[in-house]
Order: sequence, then structure tokens, then C-alpha cells
Amino acid sequence: MNIEYYFPKPIWQDETCYIIGGGSSLKGFDWNLLQGKNVLGCNAAFYIGAHIVPITIFGDGEFLKQHRNGLDNYAESGGQVITCSKGVRRFNHPDYVKIVKKQLRGIGTDSVAWNGNTGSIAINYALLLGAKKIYLLGYDMGLSEQGKKNYHNCYNDRPNPKTYKRFLRGLTSLARDLLQLFPSCEVINLEDNTSSLNSFSKESLKNHFFKVKEMVI
Repeated sequence: MNIEYYFPKPIWQDETCYIIGGGSSLKGFDWNLLQGKNVLGCNAAFYIGAHIVPITIFGDGEFLKQHRNGLDNYAESGGQVITCSKGVRRFNHPDYVKIVKKQLRGIGTDSVAWNGNTGSIAINYALLLGAKKIYLLGYDMGLSEQGKKNYHNCYNDRPNPKTYKRFLRGLTSLARDLLQLFPSCEVINLEDNTSSLNSFSKESLKNHFFKVKEMVI
């Protein structure tokens, strides 16, 4: 069966966006700080709600099966659901799930590069949406001191610290191609000594939103 791939319009052309990863450092984060901003969520970030996370993306076809009810409700409330997994066809995927073309490594200009993790395809997708400055939240790439891997409790699988080595290699590959294929775009990792991802420049998560709040006031 042929796949009708979806290619996004540049709705964030030359704008700033935020991508929500799954790291435990986001435990207790005030999601209202993202209200009205361009936001793309990885995997279970859609549970925050479409009013904060209007677009969510996932890379594993099983995710649809495991979270179908929640995704149905999210889509009904106006959320957009994106994946690069052809495997969703096994689960009779609903029309609201849009499939984008996938490549394995690096970064894509007409596809999203998997690089072994959803965080990578989210960055690539934000670039296809036209974003010029991309802020990463919760890209911890490791477990917390308490052995937690997520800020939520949406998954039942046991944490495996070895998986982060693969994630880091993939994001390093993406960062290398970013300079060549999207030279005018910038990816910034917002974190406070909670992330082992060093492929992108860093800023303090707390200070960033304090400054944004002060500017709004």
C-alpha cells in the first residue's frame, strides 16, 4: 500500500518555537508559561493539552496503540498529531495522524531524521515548519538522581540508562547537519545542570522564562 506522506506548511517561518521533551527536569514546570507560544510536544507531551501543545509528534508506531484514547481526545480538542512511523498503519490509524517521510540519520529537508529518538524528529519537524530559533525543554538525556526518566508517569517500561548513549549519538549527527543545511537556524538547550546534551548551545531554563515573564509585564 502506498503512503500519502504529509509535508507541513511553514507556519512558523522565521519564528521562535519550544519543543517539550520528556526529561524528569520538567517535573513541576509551569506549562502556562508556554501559553500562546509555538510549541511542539514529543510523545506524551500531548497530555498537557492542545491549548498549550498544539502539535505533538511521535516516532514509534506502538505509541498510537498504547495512547489511542488520549490521542483521540487530543485531536478532538484541536491538536495535530504527527509521526514518521509507517507502522501506525498496522493499527488502522485515524485520519488525524499525519505521516511524514522518514530518514534514518542526520537531518532532512523534505523528511524528518529519526536518529534513534523522537527528540530528533521533533527538531527536524520544527525546522520544516520554518522555525528559526528552537528552544529545547526536558532534553535531559539521562535519569534523575532518583532514577526517573520522565516528568510524567505515562510509560510502564523500566528506565534504561544505556538508551541515552544512542540518543546522544543521533542528536550529535543532527547538530552536525544543522550547520550545513539550516545555517541560519539556532537550537538552544534550556537546562539548569540537568542535561548531558552538549551538541547545542545552552541557556538556563529558569532564567529564560523569568526574562520572558519580565518582558511581558
